[in-house]
Amino acid sequence: MGFLAPLMLVGALAIGVPIAIHLIGRRRAKIVKFAALDFLLATKRRTARRLRLRERLLLLVRVVVCLAIAIALAKPFTSCERKGPQVTRGPQAAVLVIDDSFAAGYQVDDRTWLRHASEESRKLLAQLGPEAEVAIVRASEGADQPTELTRDHLRLRDQLLALEPAARPADTTRALARAAQLLAASSHVRKTVFLLSLGAKTGFHGDPPWGKDGPVLVPIELRPPKLPNVAITALRADPDPGAGSRGVAFDAEVGNFTDHPVKVELLLAIGDRVVARGNLEIGAFEKRTKRFLAALPPGTRATDASVSITGDALPIDDKRWVRSSLRDEVRVLLVDGDPRTVRHDDELFYLEAALRPGDREDSGTSVHAITAEELAGIDPKSRGRAPAIDLGDFDVVVLANVAALPPERVAILADWVRAGGGILVAPGDRVDPAAYDRTMLPLLPQSLRDPIDTTWGASPDERDSRALRLVKWEADHPIFTLFSADAPELADAKFYKISLLGPTTATADRKVLARFTNGAAALVEASIGTGRILLFTSTLDRDWNDLPIHRGFLKLVQQAVRHLARKHSLGGETEHLVGGSVVLPTGDLRKLEIRGPDGIGAVFEGDRIAGRSSVRFGKTDRPGVYRVIGTDQTGATRERDELAFVVNLDPRGSDLTQAPASALPASGSGSVTSPADNNQRRVELWHALAAIVLLLLLAEGVLVQR
Repeated sequence: MGFLAPLMLVGALAIGVPIAIHLIGRRRAKIVKFAALDFLLATKRRTARRLRLRERLLLLVRVVVCLAIAIALAKPFTSCERKGPQVTRGPQAAVLVIDDSFAAGYQVDDRTWLRHASEESRKLLAQLGPEAEVAIVRASEGADQPTELTRDHLRLRDQLLALEPAARPADTTRALARAAQLLAASSHVRKTVFLLSLGAKTGFHGDPPWGKDGPVLVPIELRPPKLPNVAITALRADPDPGAGSRGVAFDAEVGNFTDHPVKVELLLAIGDRVVARGNLEIGAFEKRTKRFLAALPPGTRATDASVSITGDALPIDDKRWVRSSLRDEVRVLLVDGDPRTVRHDDELFYLEAALRPGDREDSGTSVHAITAEELAGIDPKSRGRAPAIDLGDFDVVVLANVAALPPERVAILADWVRAGGGILVAPGDRVDPAAYDRTMLPLLPQSLRDPIDTTWGASPDERDSRALRLVKWEADHPIFTLFSADAPELADAKFYKISLLGPTTATADRKVLARFTNGAAALVEASIGTGRILLFTSTLDRDWNDLPIHRGFLKLVQQAVRHLARKHSLGGETEHLVGGSVVLPTGDLRKLEIRGPDGIGAVFEGDRIAGRSSVRFGKTDRPGVYRVIGTDQTGATRERDELAFVVNLDPRGSDLTQAPASALPASGSGSVTSPADNNQRRVELWHALAAIVLLLLLAEGVLVQR
């Protein structure tokens, strides 16, 4: 215990005053012998004892009062261990950064960690006082943030009470940066950021949002000593011919984010029915994969499936969904306009390899190659009439460097496209633009013009620098949905020669999907009847470009062929995470409705879907299965299994490993403020002593009256 004004203890000498008064003021009775009063002596002795007791109690009270007054004026204090942060009341600016990521749903003492954080935040709000300007910033990725500080503490309390764990991982760095921005706009001198976070290292990235000149940072320690967690971090479903015609292989990756080995039980469910179980032993901080083999229910080509594990303290990441489907085989007729005896020089060499990588039986594409003469009805061996090709056996026809076909063959192909077929046309040295103008226009979205060679006259060193590149592709188009915004696998390809296109006024059913750096069209799409046409203005081999040796070529031609065949990749083949957007092809639908796992979705109709080849859906706020209901041009409405998709958690948020102290930004004092730095709290005692003085004075008055 200490004293703020120790000199005031001199006043303790005042205890001698009541003692002196007591001693001086005592009455000394005169002894008078009177025999008649002898019988009263016994009663007098009892009364005298009571009076002495009262006088001694009165003396004690007065001594204690004098001593208490002196000690109270000296302002005694003591210290104790602080259980919370040091909060100063009064005018100031403060921001409460609260981790509301899905990890905040971790169960601590039969309640979520976020409930504990919300209670602590309400205490902080009360301690700051009504004069403080405060804002609440949520630390989940992509969370809506406040635009200003406010003194409306009732509204802030309502926000804290309504907090629920989001389905996204933490982005603590971004939340701290937003807190610094809010405080920078305040005129208050005292600026503080209170951080209530699990402190997972995955929430910190890049440089700290402020330096030593920023606000004071006060981390509130609410994290339990250990946060063991096991989660399903990935799930894939692939057709497995070895398991039968309806067989599907499910690969579930399980991550153990604890410091000891664990054994978990996994359940595979197709739809709502559990079809397989399995156990998996995982070492500390390891990931292992468990494979299940199952068959899709009879009569279905696609359905949702899930793998789950027995629940732990964070149940939201114990289940993951996937769309499992039987692969729709696309039947492709490849027409070779420049056959060669040397295989790698052939016009179709790279195209066939891309459509059937590794010549796999489960590639999803059935390829049949013929020559241009066979398509034209001429037997290349005898020059006689070739057997007729039944176009009804194919979904897509690719004309690779094919010379102009006879009008009657063009008419047959055009009728086939109008009935729902798809055709891809790519030029080459065998293509004469003038001849194409005469007979092939029904199969083209736009007329061809003479090609240009951008490297003509260039030295070998200048050749690559003068080559064209692919730019400005339609990122939302089904052909390009598998590519990123910059897509180096496409952008790095060099084009040395391209065909130009003639002018056109037909824009209703025609769209340029990609361009070159000089502005020329690279890929053009058009609709004829219910069918589709794609025109690629360079070759599908390496004669005019080096695209076939880049990784993007395989995905580009596969997506193009599936788009022409109207057999798009199903949702299970692409990972969709909570908060991301999903691009859905519209096909011939006039209305498209999406329903999420919570029943909330979106409806695309009218101007939102008219004339569009795809729509973008962004309300993926919950993990689970998203159903798609479509209405076609005839008004028929049904659930579109081929468009359904699943959304899963970002597995980064399941790793709750604590970030080091260096990940936090410096506080305004130049170092990180933590509860351990100042865990002693001063408790002043003079207030209690003043109260005791009042009680003693009251007791003294009672004794005097008696």
